[in-house]
Amino acid sequence: MRTYASAVTAKLAVSHLALGGAGIGGLLVHLFIWHEIWRLTFYVWHIPTFGPFIFFSIIAAFIGYRIWRQQRGPRRRRGGSGGYGTGSGPRDW
Repeated sequence: MRTYASAVTAKLAVSHLALGGAGIGGLLVHLFIWHEIWRLTFYVWHIPTFGPFIFFSIIAAFIGYRIWRQQRGPRRRRGGSGGYGTGSGPRDW
């Protein structure tokens, strides 16, 4: 188990070193975000009596939301597609 974890860590470190300073910065930001997510998870889990119920309710709501978004299709924005035309009519290029 320890060998696998060190191999994964080494691969992550090498891939981020190859990207330079921005890669290392991105790695640190991702590690910080995941650290905060885990802290929040454990905080909610340790609420007396209802912690696990709240935790599993949040997970079920997240899974339900993802399924609902997949069935409805991609999100459509109002007012065109961000400055690239409306998608209908002849092309300018």
